Amino acid sequence: MKRLLMVLAAWLTAYSPALGAPTLRDPNLTVTEIASGLSVPTTMAFIGTDDILVLQKDNGQVRRVIAGVLQPSAVLDVAVDTFSERGLLGIAVHPNFPTTPFVYLYYTESNTSGDSSGAPAANRVYRYTWNGTMLTSPILILDLSVSPGPNHDGGVITFGPDGKLYVVIGDLNRDGQLQNFPGGPAPDDTSVIFRLNDDGSIPSDNPFFSQGGNVAKYYAYGIRNSFGMAFDPVTAKLWMTENGPNSFDEINLVDPGFNSGWEKLMGPDSRNSNNVTDLFSIAGSHYADPKFSWLNTVGPTAIVFLDSANLGSEYEDDVFVGDINNGNLYRFKPNGARNGFVFSGAGLADLVADNNAELDETIIGASFGGITDLKVGPDGRLYVVSLGDGKIYAISNAALPLSLGIATLPTAEVGVPYNVDLNISGGRPPFSVSLTTGVLPPGLNLIGETIAGTLTLVKGSRFTVRVTDQLGASLTQRFNISALGAVSISNRSLPIGRVGRSYSGRLSARSGNKQFAWSVVAGSLPSGLTLDSTTGRISGTPVAVGDTNLTFQVTDTLGGVAQKDLTLSIR
Repeated sequence: MKRLLMVLAAWLTAYSPALGAPTLRDPNLTVTEIASGLSVPTTMAFIGTDDILVLQKDNGQVRRVIAGVLQPSAVLDVAVDTFSERGLLGIAVHPNFPTTPFVYLYYTESNTSGDSSGAPAANRVYRYTWNGTMLTSPILILDLSVSPGPNHDGGVITFGPDGKLYVVIGDLNRDGQLQNFPGGPAPDDTSVIFRLNDDGSIPSDNPFFSQGGNVAKYYAYGIRNSFGMAFDPVTAKLWMTENGPNSFDEINLVDPGFNSGWEKLMGPDSRNSNNVTDLFSIAGSHYADPKFSWLNTVGPTAIVFLDSANLGSEYEDDVFVGDINNGNLYRFKPNGARNGFVFSGAGLADLVADNNAELDETIIGASFGGITDLKVGPDGRLYVVSLGDGKIYAISNAALPLSLGIATLPTAEVGVPYNVDLNISGGRPPFSVSLTTGVLPPGLNLIGETIAGTLTLVKGSRFTVRVTDQLGASLTQRFNISALGAVSISNRSLPIGRVGRSYSGRLSARSGNKQFAWSVVAGSLPSGLTLDSTTGRISGTPVAVGDTNLTFQVTDTLGGVAQKDLTLSIR
């Protein structure tokens, strides 16, 4: 079956804004606009609780959104070729971020010094280092072809629960063995999902590792093009969306060695004139039918598992998929084995939506202006990137009442940094937090949704906090913060010991918060003596005469620290 060389209609139609605001069919859910002013956004990644990096396809810029505010300057600007589906396409954050501060980008690099349209160098994956404000020090991880294209470049990258980097590229309009033409050109790094170590090397447990060459890098092949990959948090298995030519978009469960069937099969095997025996087979490969298909193409893009109860327990660990053609958001309920979906309509018993009536039960949202990415945020909300609107939205459960996740506040100690998050949940962000009665202890301040600072005086306080959400709902709660003086060592001196006689001395602390931990930070105890780090007792039998200068340290359970110099004399 020869496909037409054409750009996915989705990318062309999605540039115009959506008609009207996004809507959801569940009245218990609500949509909040998080950020706007983005130019052709393709994907996003969280680098902090309220800190997002967003890619812009056509100008090669990585933008930063902090607390819903699009920052004025890009954190990176790379030269991209933007013709058709080329551009800045994929982002993945290292699973140990920020300890390992790596951010990976997939983009079509221009062979000019600036952005171009029709002058590509290659599709490439680079590893960057995040320095807190910018992406720096690029290292090439994967160098891929870009021709003939210009579409079907794939571009989605993600880390799996195994710590490996997964990268998808489409067929680039080629007709080779990886597109299931057994007599075609040999494997050429198209129509595949790559599985790599975080440095770009090849894992020895890849399904085709023993084949060597290009094939050793592959996790799956036979893929026309994909804009979505995600791992099930329950089973750790990979799922992806796949775009059909003029029929049969798909959702696939991707086990190691998966052959998706393109270009001989799209949709269920039973709906094709070709069959599995017509496929190109690599030793260890296997074919499986899609878990769901759209007969009429919608341009499915991002896929995500909602590993959160923020939308309500009925949605937890369900699958959400976006589309670029219509701006629809789809929801799928996994079966008990989590290897397929459960549908209520008889028309979907064959796992194919043949018409709008059958498809309707899967649609949960609409008018998102062409969805290019879905992510579950650290706050448990479902984030939606709209290419057509140039916005990021968040979906949450509007029915959940506004609440604070903390009933009491910990004690504060003079000189010890204090930082407590009020853990606001429910309602509709953003939230306004204020004091309605009382004041905070001296040195502490209300900063956003946290109480932070350093206590300066032993003075506790009682006060009332009011939280108001975007819709005007509010709650108040009374709190008390007790105050302690800074911990200190109260000993003026230590008992004098005698050689050969049992010694007993005890260090004592004043103020601070029990329990205490004791240590010697300068000098060494006389030979024969030891310090109990829990009780502060010094004991043993000294063996030599002398005066020993020591620095003792006490640490309390709030993090307070004090030191004192004392001399221990043995006669």
